[in-house]
Amino acid sequence: MNTQSNSKTDVVIIGAGVVGASIALELQRSGRTVLVVDKGESVGGGSTSASSALIRFNYSTRSGVVAAWESFHRWNAWEEHLGYVDGLAQFHPLSMLLLEPPDFDRSSYLEHFNELGIPFEELGENDLSEKYPMFDNGRFWPPSLPDDEHFFENAKGKLGGFFVPSGGFIDDPQLAAQNLMDAARHFGAKVSLRTSVVDIEKSQNRVLGVQLSNGEIIASPIVINAAGPWSSYINDLAGVSENMEMSTRAMRQEVHALPASEEFNFIDNPVMVGDLDLGFYSRPQPGGTLIVGGEADCDPAVWIDDPDSDSTTPSIESWESLVWRLAKRVPEVSVPNRPTGLASLYDVTPDWTPIYDKTDLGGFYIACGTSGNQFKNAPLIGHLMKELIYACESGHDHDTDPVQVHCSKVNETLDLGTFSRNRKPVAGTGTVLG
Repeated sequence: MNTQSNSKTDVVIIGAGVVGASIALELQRSGRTVLVVDKGESVGGGSTSASSALIRFNYSTRSGVVAAWESFHRWNAWEEHLGYVDGLAQFHPLSMLLLEPPDFDRSSYLEHFNELGIPFEELGENDLSEKYPMFDNGRFWPPSLPDDEHFFENAKGKLGGFFVPSGGFIDDPQLAAQNLMDAARHFGAKVSLRTSVVDIEKSQNRVLGVQLSNGEIIASPIVINAAGPWSSYINDLAGVSENMEMSTRAMRQEVHALPASEEFNFIDNPVMVGDLDLGFYSRPQPGGTLIVGGEADCDPAVWIDDPDSDSTTPSIESWESLVWRLAKRVPEVSVPNRPTGLASLYDVTPDWTPIYDKTDLGGFYIACGTSGNQFKNAPLIGHLMKELIYACESGHDHDTDPVQVHCSKVNETLDLGTFSRNRKPVAGTGTVLG
């Protein structure tokens, strides 16, 4: 333990992405003093800036659906949520179409959607063809890569889908993070960019603060790990990794852009597609383009041990794989000659469900494993962590009696035990779609 201290605050948040910014806003306006530190150059400049920023609700757990449904309502009241207005990110309504592989069990969706009153429509193969004639509704399962001998084989049968009219996306995910952080600053939070944490100060079983790369010690009784792809490194510094059933790793992901077709575009058919049959997701966006990302086992998992070493340049291999799979579903799409898009890092858990939890080190909390599918919950995450921290700091045993959080917009209760560091793996699709 280093006893030198240069400054102190009630809370240190490691990470200035959309998750860290949301937590900063809620804790700061609840009365605690907050300092956010991030090694990057800008708020939301890491994984947040590369998010596809989809707002959807098709999760396999009730807590996942409740969180997304509550967040949808908060995005729709973004100005009210922030309590501070200055150049807001915009929510764009967009329907959701899920195309399902053989024997896909949608019963969990149906149960939760019916219980929560989320509108949906089950589409048979004829319904799908009538509603979306621009899509080839052939069944190509299982997903494969273009160099697979079966990739260009004809479809075997037809598929239907699961349609949700509510949903959408945020036009500028980095701006959304900046909105949250600007609001946090408005209420008094401090932000220190280009600032690396090199150690977690602790004594016995209690966190005391953080040590920065310049040698400065920030004393704080509460430290929150919201470091995204660097979260496992921070957990190791805190000495909490070995006592967690769940872990996080940095995974490289690519999202590509291409011209929208005349029929599948933001104006004529504003729908995002989660195609589990071919293994991709896509959405049109303003300006006449589509974005496409992957969600299939055939895509090789690229794990990155050192997040600082990864390149943001998209690869030809990923480009060809994703764009050609999209072209099988949308035959009229025009495939450019060169890749256009970006690469970034996801912070993921083995079951693709985030960790919002305390740890065995008193005062050290984690909001990790959030990449890929938690941007949509950004307006709620800060509230969840605030309620968790206040309960635990007041002596509540969250491990044996999980904190329950009221979601005021949809009048439902969310069980934070779903996001425990020690949970059994959550059953889901095993992809970004949860």
